Amino acid sequence: MGFNRGEWSELYTFLTLLIYPNLAITDAHLKVINTNTFEIREIYLADNRRYKIQKDKNITKIRANNIENIYLIDTIKEKKELLLEKIMTHKKSKGSFEIEEIEPFINDFLDGKKFKGSSKTKGDLSARVLDKKREMSINLTYNIKSNLGSPPTLLNASRHTNFIYEIENIDDEIMKQNNIIKGRKKLLDRCNFLKSNGAVFKFIQTESTLFANNLKLIDSDLDKILAQMLILSYEDNEKDIKKLLVSIINDTTSEIYYKKKIGDFANAVTFGMRASEAWDGINEVNGGIIIVTKTGAVYLLDLIYFKSIVDTYLIDNIKLESPSSTRYKMFDIYKENDKYYFKLNLQIRFKS
Repeated sequence: MGFNRGEWSELYTFLTLLIYPNLAITDAHLKVINTNTFEIREIYLADNRRYKIQKDKNITKIRANNIENIYLIDTIKEKKELLLEKIMTHKKSKGSFEIEEIEPFINDFLDGKKFKGSSKTKGDLSARVLDKKREMSINLTYNIKSNLGSPPTLLNASRHTNFIYEIENIDDEIMKQNNIIKGRKKLLDRCNFLKSNGAVFKFIQTESTLFANNLKLIDSDLDKILAQMLILSYEDNEKDIKKLLVSIINDTTSEIYYKKKIGDFANAVTFGMRASEAWDGINEVNGGIIIVTKTGAVYLLDLIYFKSIVDTYLIDNIKLESPSSTRYKMFDIYKENDKYYFKLNLQIRFKS
């Protein structure tokens, strides 16, 4: 059973939460602020499999046909520690690898299936959770962000995430010279070339009407704000979203404005929205982010009582990323109706 580092990390998180069901809520700097609000009672997987935490801390697996198996908590602890050791000592960050010592247990515990179902879902883990503040059990879905694997992409590049800009104050010769610039840094070099020749960039629209409509559900000006940050990321050679925000903030009022807009956007792409699908404004994930640190500690960034902390964490820990410039023809100038245009593609990833 070969999994990549991210899949093994999700499995590690699953086992850890079965052993330590009291969720440790943290602030945006991952400092624990609360351990007494949420307690996991059951974790749900695909095919109606449930893993129930008993009063004696042992785990009961319940299948759709109500067949039950009991697993001793000490066995799960042993496998969890072995899994963490193997993840941390595996040298390659990409590709699948096997952990022979744990395979028999995992095959039995997961019925030979992967921990997570569809890779298209935003939610990585669903659970029945006791909310001790309200003294009630609720179903919550969480996103898992593990620092044991490669940083996940929040917004994947596609034609839907193309932003179209008009270029003013250039001619056919500038267009020709720009388009022949090649090399590893061609996007930065093309941007610098155009700016040095007096080019002025003006955002026109996103290529995808579908993506534009999704953005409008968050804020009517969001496409313009993202377009401003996207072009600035090449003009200033800066991908850190928090630093890009600093560059466009002028005063206290605009600081509140921009942070709110980008926080809402980061929240949406993390928990619900996809650029290539019509979105109804409702997120799939309602519990928050389960964070796994590089040492294997498992924390919760909670959406229910601490949404502002989640938004702050996202702004502080995500960045823009340049996808394939060839595939998306970025900074390739083209001419229509005697006007000049180019495209930039928006992709967002967690920082490493």
